Amino acid sequence: MDNLQPLFHYLEENNITYTIDKHKDISPYSFISLESIKTKIHFINPSKAHKEWHTNYLLSSIDSSFSEQRIIHLWSDVWNNQQNAVLSRIAGLIGISKRIYGRTLEIKRIDIHTLNDFMEKNHISGSSSSKIKFGLFKGEKLMAVASFSGKRKINDREGLAHQSYELIRYCNLNYHTVVGGLSKILKHFIKEYSPDDIMTYTDSDWSMGESFTKLGFVNIGHTSPIVFNWNEELKKREKIKENTLIGFEVMNNGSNKYILNLNRINN
Repeated sequence: MDNLQPLFHYLEENNITYTIDKHKDISPYSFISLESIKTKIHFINPSKAHKEWHTNYLLSSIDSSFSEQRIIHLWSDVWNNQQNAVLSRIAGLIGISKRIYGRTLEIKRIDIHTLNDFMEKNHISGSSSSKIKFGLFKGEKLMAVASFSGKRKINDREGLAHQSYELIRYCNLNYHTVVGGLSKILKHFIKEYSPDDIMTYTDSDWSMGESFTKLGFVNIGHTSPIVFNWNEELKKREKIKENTLIGFEVMNNGSNKYILNLNRINN
């Protein structure tokens, strides 16, 4: 686990106690246990020697084995490409990130280049496509961003059309927590676009979705794990293209779908 030395160093310099554990009955990979916050980081560095485990074992089974703790499934390609963003999220969980209040920030529209540049540096999944983009600023400094889809007309069970939008991404500046930041952006978005609902997905490798439930979102289901090709030469996951499997298949933990039903709330 030599490549995790920056993580261990970060924990040590912030006086966070950790242990490295093995649970070979459920995973061939190691866990970094942070008992102070009841969290285990499951570091997945795919190896061909464990190909069958990746094919047959669901990460959700590990979550169930540690039902009293948060499990983070940290893939080695995410760690290698987004170390600062990973450390920042861990800092937020531990409670050592710098806190700034959303009410003190100014909300502005931002362009796609500003959004993508911020996401590439501060979000563990990097940039994404979006239609509507907002940022929270402290003076000229960008502290947080949120991206949304365009309007989607969806028919409900009664056949009535309603306007639905998707919150695609939200993230703070690395090593910062904008308290009330997402709430502020959502209120602004709702006032400007009058959606009937807003949906979003959370990455189950990382998130338990608690920040969304606090804002009134409801969990309406879990999407199946996504199967990737693990490219052994490049040491990263790739989308599987027909008849082009180079390494071996690996699966993530899927996503949880949340919805904020504004019609029901407003009525």
